[in-house]
Amino acid sequence: MRSSRRGNNNSSNPNDYQRGYRAGYDKGVKAGQATYGNWFEGTSIIIPTYNQKDLLLQCLSYIAAHTVSPYEIIIVDNGSQDGTVEELRRRCRSIRIAAHPTNLGFAQAINTGLMMARGQTMVLLNNDVFVTEGWLTQMLACLHGCPDAAAVGPVTNYISGEQQIGVPYDDIARMLEFAAAYNHSDPGKWRDTSRLVGFCILLRRSTFEQVGYLDEGYEVGNFEDDDWNLRLRLQGKRMKIAADTFVHHIGSVTMKGLGQQQFTAVNDRNEQFFTYKWGERYESARQLTDRSATNYKAVDFFPTHIWISSVGGKLFWLEHGVKHPLAAGVQNEMIKARSIRLSVIELKQIPTGSEYGQAELDVIMAGQSGDGKVVMLENGAICQLDRGTRREFISAYACTAWGFAIPERSASSESWSVWPEGLPIAPPTRLKSPFL
Repeated sequence: MRSSRRGNNNSSNPNDYQRGYRAGYDKGVKAGQATYGNWFEGTSIIIPTYNQKDLLLQCLSYIAAHTVSPYEIIIVDNGSQDGTVEELRRRCRSIRIAAHPTNLGFAQAINTGLMMARGQTMVLLNNDVFVTEGWLTQMLACLHGCPDAAAVGPVTNYISGEQQIGVPYDDIARMLEFAAAYNHSDPGKWRDTSRLVGFCILLRRSTFEQVGYLDEGYEVGNFEDDDWNLRLRLQGKRMKIAADTFVHHIGSVTMKGLGQQQFTAVNDRNEQFFTYKWGERYESARQLTDRSATNYKAVDFFPTHIWISSVGGKLFWLEHGVKHPLAAGVQNEMIKARSIRLSVIELKQIPTGSEYGQAELDVIMAGQSGDGKVVMLENGAICQLDRGTRREFISAYACTAWGFAIPERSASSESWSVWPEGLPIAPPTRLKSPFL
């Protein structure tokens, strides 16, 4: 049928398809721009999924039965081959769906959902979590009742860490009875924590915008939530456990599906990347921040004197917290290769300065001998001089990931101690998704 249309002299010009596609794409871009920033006073529930259709449908049924606060659901499918997307489109027309062509991992799935979310608050929810009576209302009460809280998590039956509690039930019917009796709002049970596990996290939109996306350098799953926790703590933000709120967690269904050998290999690689990224000096560097502050942003922990770029390839010179766009006529491939791509939300938080042309580029390429200089001290710390302060890179990885070479031990700790300590320099967040 298609070939007969192509052979018909009265058929459309072959270029019509491209023109139509372009027109449709442009219309979609305009519609997205027109609605961007039109958040709604509700919660975006983001659920990544992979080949767990029946489990996901159960998860959705519990949300529908036990959620009274305004919400939207965003499902991000990681290339499921069990008919998940088709079933969702048939049965759940009100749900927003993003379908990745292959399994891109937990971090990329969550990031897609975060990009799509329109709620003033967001929940990151595993597909093997069965929510319970009052779950979202009570978690929101904790978040809004603690002005210093940036994110909140519930307690559950199966998880690592202090969010796990003992439970008396052994089947789902008794679980619902237990949860109904347990879930009564009680601010006396809200408590501070240094770690929230990613099976169910409620956060403010402002938290997302200031902390940023999950690091997509982690494979499949595991440790990306610990990474996000560290970045949040670095900014002086606080996390709460709403210990008056219980949800049921089956636990690690997708990861267990890898098989023990592959699961161990993935987990080990992620742990190695986590340790390499944050190093042993993280805790000492974190203490340089004001622990009572809640308005730090990821960009406050960027270095100075680096090349950065947008998702569209636009180049900027970042100096002293201001990004200077590089004139189109002087851009080159060498600079593009050295640049670190930032997300849209990161770039939006950096003020834009004057455009730089060839003259400014020549000065930059000549190198820095003063402000912006990077040295290694006798104690092994790598530091950058930034506006009269000594800023320490949290790890060697942070230094090289921003495009600096590891310097030789060329400066004494005593000579650099005359400079007051500034904010530490955190590692950049690796992004693989081409649209963030």
